[in-house]
Amino acid sequence: MEIEKIFKNLILIDFLILILIVISSLYQSNDLIEINKSLNKGFIAEYQNFFRIISLILFFLYLLTLNLLYRFISYGKYLYLFLVISGIILNFLKGASVYSSFGSVLDATGSIISGAILILLFYSPIRENFK
Repeated sequence: MEIEKIFKNLILIDFLILILIVISSLYQSNDLIEINKSLNKGFIAEYQNFFRIISLILFFLYLLTLNLLYRFISYGKYLYLFLVISGIILNFLKGASVYSSFGSVLDATGSIISGAILILLFYSPIRENFK
């Protein structure tokens, strides 16, 4: 079925974008790093270690969930929704940050892909494959 191929390709693209985001965050310019240090931090600023641990857990869970979705395992659908919502909440609590233009494009593209995956998961015939 064609929609299954589209769905699996979206998952692969989402994985690729996630890897590119990690790589681009490792190679930020010194100017961006200094600007980010000077910004007002959000609620989580006082709990940096906790935030890093939660972020790492969510990152690896996200990788696992993409695998579950690719293989049409039922609980992956709800875990993916949970992780997207958790990411949004953590980004809100993290406070202000500045991205490079490349990082911003990756972030926006990743958000669009995640939205497309969610729509396919809950409002397309793909949802029947997860039963």
